[in-house]
Amino acid sequence: MFKITTNQTIALAGLYQSLALVQQVAWYGDDTHSCLIPTIKSILKIDTENFIDAYGSTNNLSLGFRSLKETLEKRSEQRVIERTHYAINLMYLENKLQTNTRTMSALGGEIERIKMQLSTVEDSLEEYTQELSRLYREYISPLGPKIIIQGNPAYLKVEQHASLIRTLLLAGIRAIVLWRQAQGKRWSLLLGRNSILKNITALEQGL
Repeated sequence: MFKITTNQTIALAGLYQSLALVQQVAWYGDDTHSCLIPTIKSILKIDTENFIDAYGSTNNLSLGFRSLKETLEKRSEQRVIERTHYAINLMYLENKLQTNTRTMSALGGEIERIKMQLSTVEDSLEEYTQELSRLYREYISPLGPKIIIQGNPAYLKVEQHASLIRTLLLAGIRAIVLWRQAQGKRWSLLLGRNSILKNITALEQGL
C-alpha cells in the first residue's frame, strides 16, 4: 500500500478545507463556518513545531477531513471536481512561488508585518482579510494563470466575499507549503486513498 503520513494528511486536509470554504463563500455567501478563523490563522503561523499546530487542533480541520473524504470517495461529483481543479492550480502557483526566493521572502516579511500591526484575527477579521487578499493579488496572482472561481455571481461580485476568497486561496498555498515540507507527492491522492482514509479516522478520534 502506498503510505501517506499523518503530516501529509493534515496538510491535504488544510488544503481541501480552504477550498471547501472558498466554495461556501462563492456559491452561498456563507462566511460563518467555525473552521474559517483557524484556516485564516494558519497563514500567520509560518513556523510551527507540529503540523496540527498550524490549525490549532484536529477539531479545527473537521471540514477539511470531510472534504478530503469526499474527494476520495465521490470523485465524479461536480463540487469535488471543482475543488480538485482549484487544488491543481494552487499547487502550480505554490511551485512557482518556491522557485522565486525573493517573492517568497517578501511575502513572509509582509505576513509578519501584518501580524505585528493587527490584533487577533477574531477581533480584526475584516482588516486581516483585506491585507491577506492584497498579498494574494500582489505576490501569488502574478506567478501564473488566474484561478477562475465558480459560484453565484451575486456573491462573487461582493468585494468582501472576493477578498475572503483570495485570503482562503492564500491559506491553500500555506497548506501546500506544509505538504511540500512533509515530502508530499502529487500522485498521493490516487495511490494513497486507503492510507489517507485511515489517517483521517485516527486524527478524528484523536489517536
